[in-house]
Amino acid sequence: MPVNDLLIELGTEELPPKSLNRLRLALEENFRTELARLQFDFDSVDSFATPRRLAVRVMSLSSQQPDQLVERKGPAIAAAYDADGNPTRALSGFMRSCGIDDATLLETLKTEKGEWVQFKAQAPGAELVDLLPEVLDNVLAMLPIDRRMRWGKLRNEFVRPVHWLVCLYGTEVVPIQVLGLNAGNTSRGHRFMSNGEFVITSANDYVEACRTNHVIADFNERQQLIATQIDALAKIEKGQLEPDPALLEEVTALVEWPVALAGRFEERFLSVPQEVLISAMKEHQRYFHLVDADTGQLMPVFITVSNIESSNPDVVISGNERVIRPRLSDAAFFFEQDARTPLSQRVENLANVVFQTELGTYREKATRISRLAGFIAGELGADVPGASRAGLLCKADLVSDMVGEFPDLQGIMGGHYARRDAESNDVAEGIEQHYRPIQAGGELPSGALASCVALADKLDTIMGLFGINQPPTGSRDPFALRRQSLGVIRICVENRLDLDLQRCLEEAASGYERGFSTEAARQYIIERLTGYYADQDISADVVDAATAAGSGVCNLLKIDEVVRAIRSFRRDAVAESIIAANKRVANLLKKVDLDVLPAGFDPQLATEAAESALAVSLGQVHFDENTSMESRLSALAELQSPVDRFFDEVLVMADDIPVRNNRLALLRDLRQRFLEVADFSLLQ
Repeated sequence: MPVNDLLIELGTEELPPKSLNRLRLALEENFRTELARLQFDFDSVDSFATPRRLAVRVMSLSSQQPDQLVERKGPAIAAAYDADGNPTRALSGFMRSCGIDDATLLETLKTEKGEWVQFKAQAPGAELVDLLPEVLDNVLAMLPIDRRMRWGKLRNEFVRPVHWLVCLYGTEVVPIQVLGLNAGNTSRGHRFMSNGEFVITSANDYVEACRTNHVIADFNERQQLIATQIDALAKIEKGQLEPDPALLEEVTALVEWPVALAGRFEERFLSVPQEVLISAMKEHQRYFHLVDADTGQLMPVFITVSNIESSNPDVVISGNERVIRPRLSDAAFFFEQDARTPLSQRVENLANVVFQTELGTYREKATRISRLAGFIAGELGADVPGASRAGLLCKADLVSDMVGEFPDLQGIMGGHYARRDAESNDVAEGIEQHYRPIQAGGELPSGALASCVALADKLDTIMGLFGINQPPTGSRDPFALRRQSLGVIRICVENRLDLDLQRCLEEAASGYERGFSTEAARQYIIERLTGYYADQDISADVVDAATAAGSGVCNLLKIDEVVRAIRSFRRDAVAESIIAANKRVANLLKKVDLDVLPAGFDPQLATEAAESALAVSLGQVHFDENTSMESRLSALAELQSPVDRFFDEVLVMADDIPVRNNRLALLRDLRQRFLEVADFSLLQ
């Protein structure tokens, strides 16, 4: 059957830049899924995106589905024919629905429930042109669009109003209608650098046709071009770019014909903390900043990416310099104004800012964080007064003018203001870093004091929201409890904090004075371990085995030690036997009332040498808090031989009840010894 390339382009008003690439990738994947579902043959699917278009091109797409096997189940044989073997009305109706009038074309379907009439036939596959509207409707409906818009008098919805539609199969226009538009072969070029509309002669010519009209349709090509241009400018300016993939992706989504230009700002602004200047350039203007390669200090240079190739680039540069100057002036003004009021005086103003309706204000939260941070510091042997002080001040910058203008600088500005207030450097770092990690894989707080404040903030939020029964749902997590919980895990594990999570949660709960239970919050954090270790290719059953055991279940650092030890242990030759034995023991004990078993194994009741040998071997296994995990596992591995022998030679469920209970007591003690390390019965 004929094959050709298919091109579909949706021309829109300016698309949201932060989600453009996600929309493009989803469009590509959705097309691939839909075509595969309908059994169309094709070689590959490419996607394209600019601020004013989303497009997809399918290479070597067949024009028709393969023939389809039609299988239809009819009435039961008993109901299909009368006593004389003639078709009943039920069968006749079924045959008419199948388009046949000859009963010999039917087959018999035999099942456990009886025999049925069945019709089988090969039907020609549907034409691409007939199924394409359905495909496109499904593809667009599955795009990750948070809010869909309507426009005009139609009830069509999309991320932005759609103004043109291109649909070509090879060189032929496919006459479909989508979102109220009839497909054609006319697209639109760059808003300022083209003559407007242009004709695409074939699907395969799409990229070059766009390029001729000053549109680089390929998102990846455009992104690489921008990266190359800004790298070249950085070298010319003798500066260094700091990697910012999110900004690069956003800028790529803002332009169709990128031209990078370097501008400058007055050096007097460098007296302002560089995070402020970077935020002003990045968040407000989408500028790339440069730092000195030797000192790492911000340079008075920025790189902007224009969406036009000007014959006089100096005018464009001057315009951008003129735009950024008042932004930086505002930032300098806010910084000087804020610095006049110490953070300690701002704490009381937090009483006017609500944290959560049922959980009070940020003033109350600051008090709780201070108390909890001091408790955690005491548990770790860290600076208790310093942690308490940083906890009290960590939210004070929320009521500063600077954070009001640049919300992404909360915490960071608090650290700068703390240093100007002559707070200790550790306290300033604790304030500055208490939001870390800000995102998955983000930087962790660097010191013990900062870790205490970061944990206190997160645990207070988690405990409070679970306390008022507002855990995250599948679609809503306004307080980012998933991220907060993973942050708790990462700080404890990766910063090597030997901390009892349960005690910390109890202390957090006591700060609310409302009798909150800690169980739901603790369980939620423990459940997040599965995702944390999945990113490290550690399977869920290993995590379950480590957390199900009684020993160290509330200490995330010890859980990590167990998880990694079990992962290594599974490679040992004895692991399979140990796991199987634990499963067998666990299954036996599930059926037993443990309360009726004797307190310990009685050697006098032993009738088999194998049970005595296991009891002796088990009695030789001893752990204390200083025993390393590797030593514990090595000692448990020594039990493999006596355990295997026990199950080979001993009938556990003996008829003699005292003997039976004695053997079950031995297995109970055996399982308990293993549970001091992990629940090996959960390993797959």
